[in-house]
Amino acid sequence: MSAKQSFDPKKFRDNPALISEYLNEALASYDLAVLVAAIGTVMRAQNVVALSEETGLRRENLYRMFAGHRDPSLGNTMKMLAGFGVQFAVEPRASFKVKPPRPKLGRPKAEAAD
Repeated sequence: MSAKQSFDPKKFRDNPALISEYLNEALASYDLAVLVAAIGTVMRAQNVVALSEETGLRRENLYRMFAGHRDPSLGNTMKMLAGFGVQFAVEPRASFKVKPPRPKLGRPKAEAAD
């Protein structure tokens, strides 16, 4: 299923496995606007009033934050994901090339005095 395909809210109501699959596909686009819009779409499939009470965020603000036009804070995004029953996880990219270590910046080491 693609994030661009039609979205059937009945399938995503209280189904963390499908929600995580849908949001992972949105994350794979590396586009924040796509992810925020996907979270908003999943949010609309839920009981928004109950989600608002669970997250401590006002219902009106949820609609504004996850309409895809704003950049919600990471804390609010984490609250939403927890409300969906999913978690945010970080994994290494499959196409990541190993790079040499970056030089450490700072003061040069003092030379020992004789």
